[in-house]
Amino acid sequence: MGRIPHRPGGPWPGILLAASVLGSCLQLTLAQTPVTIVPPSTVQIRSPTSRVLATVVLRGSEILPKPTVTPRQIQVLENGTFTLRCNSSPSANTVLWLQDGVSLAPSDRLVLSPDNRTLTVLGVTRGDAGTYQCEVRNPVSTNRSENSTVTLAYGPDSARIDPPGPIGLTLGSPLTLTCVANSVPAPSYRWVLNGTDTKETGSSLTFKLTTWAQQGTYECRAHNPVTGRTAWASVAVRVTGTDSRCRNETPRENEAPVPVYENLPPTAGAGPVAQPGSPPDPSPTYQTLQPRQPDVYEELKK
Repeated sequence: MGRIPHRPGGPWPGILLAASVLGSCLQLTLAQTPVTIVPPSTVQIRSPTSRVLATVVLRGSEILPKPTVTPRQIQVLENGTFTLRCNSSPSANTVLWLQDGVSLAPSDRLVLSPDNRTLTVLGVTRGDAGTYQCEVRNPVSTNRSENSTVTLAYGPDSARIDPPGPIGLTLGSPLTLTCVANSVPAPSYRWVLNGTDTKETGSSLTFKLTTWAQQGTYECRAHNPVTGRTAWASVAVRVTGTDSRCRNETPRENEAPVPVYENLPPTAGAGPVAQPGSPPDPSPTYQTLQPRQPDVYEELKK
């Protein structure tokens, strides 16, 4: 039995081969003692007389470790661009990309580097948000990375208030207004009544109509701090019912009372003076109407 010489080039777990010639067949067996070689290596199989029977090139492949994708989390603006990198062993000769478990193919928007280890997405849409993985392969193993999460910042495109208006309530009624805006990340809120900031910042506004000053136009403003966009919505709230009608019939407190005039008895020198023997003056005599003093105005009663 002849032993197979090898060309060492550094550490690599390998085996020492032994060969024997049985007639026209070549039989290879494993030796008991391991040796160290670096693939690719070339070995020659010799007979006991040192005749070269064959030359064999040994190529080795490692079990691939789990790759990683960087960054692990990323947030990108709508219509923006993001890039992911697959970090893996150099012995991985195949790299694939997946979104939400589905394999990705290159396109005008999905650009791969020559070694497939870098993925760039252009003109990001809301459908590009999700989890991304890279998968590496070689002849002896396959391994897949953990998830890298891509979120998309967008909106708010619009806002609305529930319930919609106009809303009519009597004094003492409770009311909850809810502002709804589709936005990532979640927007901040401000509530405005008749153009004045109420200092309320939640998505819902709950209160009880206890005064007439609480009626008017309520407006919510939803703002996304990442996109810089703001959406508005408004609703009209009015006080109705018996209390409202009674109030409408009550005179305004600051309204001046209606002046009342009355006839006064004639005074000396008032009107023309009749002369003795003169025919009666056909023109009627009028008396001047004088208003009462301001402190004695009265309101006419029906």
